[in-house]
Amino acid sequence: MTALMNNALLAVEISQTTLIVLMAVLIVLIILLAVLATIFILGVKRKNEVKSQLNAWTVIADFDNSLGKITLKDENDVEKSIFKPSETVKVVVKANEGYLLTNISIEVDDNVVARFKVDNADKKLCEGVYEFIISANTVVKAEFEPDFANAPQTFTFDEQFNGVGGRVTLTNALGEEKNQFVEGEIVRISTVADDGYYLAYFAIDDEEKELVEGVYEFVVTAPVKINVEFLPKPAVRYSVTVEPSKNGVILVTNENGEEQVEFVEGDIVRVGVVADEGYYLSHLVVNGEEQDVGNDFHEFVINADAFISATFEAIPVTVEEAEVVAVNAEDEDEDEEEVMFDGHNVIRFNKSFTAKLIQIDEVSNSWYTELKNELLSYKKVKDRMSWKRESYRFGRVCVARFVIRGKTLCIQLPLDPTQYEDTKYKVEDVSHIVSSADTPCLYRIKNERRLNYAKDLIAQVMENMGAERIEREWVDYNQPYDTTLNLIERQLVKKVVKFNGKTGYGGIVEKLTEDPTKSQEIEEKTTKED
Repeated sequence: MTALMNNALLAVEISQTTLIVLMAVLIVLIILLAVLATIFILGVKRKNEVKSQLNAWTVIADFDNSLGKITLKDENDVEKSIFKPSETVKVVVKANEGYLLTNISIEVDDNVVARFKVDNADKKLCEGVYEFIISANTVVKAEFEPDFANAPQTFTFDEQFNGVGGRVTLTNALGEEKNQFVEGEIVRISTVADDGYYLAYFAIDDEEKELVEGVYEFVVTAPVKINVEFLPKPAVRYSVTVEPSKNGVILVTNENGEEQVEFVEGDIVRVGVVADEGYYLSHLVVNGEEQDVGNDFHEFVINADAFISATFEAIPVTVEEAEVVAVNAEDEDEDEEEVMFDGHNVIRFNKSFTAKLIQIDEVSNSWYTELKNELLSYKKVKDRMSWKRESYRFGRVCVARFVIRGKTLCIQLPLDPTQYEDTKYKVEDVSHIVSSADTPCLYRIKNERRLNYAKDLIAQVMENMGAERIEREWVDYNQPYDTTLNLIERQLVKKVVKFNGKTGYGGIVEKLTEDPTKSQEIEEKTTKED
């Protein structure tokens, strides 16, 4: 019985083990089937994808994007480049601004299957869209050309600027420097003045404009002319006042020897003194302080208005020296003062240029008027009368001087006398005279022909200076004749009487019944020469 039960239990154990093994085998089979099913499904899907790909076509857009653009779409307006067989391809073409679409071509396997020009009569391109049915891999090409008819114009700016005193820069809105701009483009003009200068004038097409923080901006629609001028900043100026002196002249010049009475702060002022014959400088006072005068001039740096005075004293002479002066008076230079000797006294008449001009003949006076009007007919020419001569300046440069030699009106010009040798202009070289070094060419006006030649020489000087002629009303500068006695009273003639080593005023001069030079003047006639 016991053995039977043991066998039964053993049989049950064997059955359970077999069942477990069978179940494990079943699970493995199920898993294997699932894997195989997955592989099959993926294979089918991949096959369909490959099949789908084999049945699709690629469209390539070939264009220059700087000229225009091609966009590819399907019939639902979705942008793409791969299309199904027999699918509609929309080719949307747009030219960039300034260009036109001229040609479209459709190429299949490097063969052109469709090509047409785009113009108003072409119906294949409707509002920039061309459609075709795809049948193979395709290349779509577009060609463009400049739209000359509607292209914006390009303008080159004319910049009128000499480059003195500052800088002018032309840029576009991006700050790029250039002088050519397309119609509608923003132009920015910047100006920067150099140290010591300021912007005096800025104009567009001769219309003055205002800059904002040194910049003027506008949109260009036509070619324009730009005018820019920088000028030196106004400097602090001081004047030099000379107290009138008897028996001598005080000359105020710059360091170059040019006469002037106004100076810029820091300028060198040169004070020269010229004593009348028979006198010497005893005192020179500048701004209340007496100065030593070496080499006949005194220099100082001006930093305020200046006041100058001088005292001249007579040089003692003996009767014998006076007689020598009288004897030699006739042999002195024709530009020297008039001297008379009555056997006891020496009388000197120091005549100003104005006095000499009053006492020359009427014809010479009319020539003076002609030449003065000629000189003042040039822009920026100013005249200034001194005791011995009349000077004309263009800016700071002396361009002419009038002097009277004897009874002859003369003009001095800044020309080289050697250049007029053996010409019709019979000029004289006076460069050895210090006060005439800047106008060494002297020309005597003796007749109408010489008057016209003098105008020719003036024109040459003004051309050298770049002076501009202006319209000016003609003025009559002729002055009526007056006697020496009256001119003394008008302070246009200085008189000096010397006797026994002393100097006085009056005596013999007041007792004269007529001008001592009048009878001589009547006898003299104007020399006529070619």
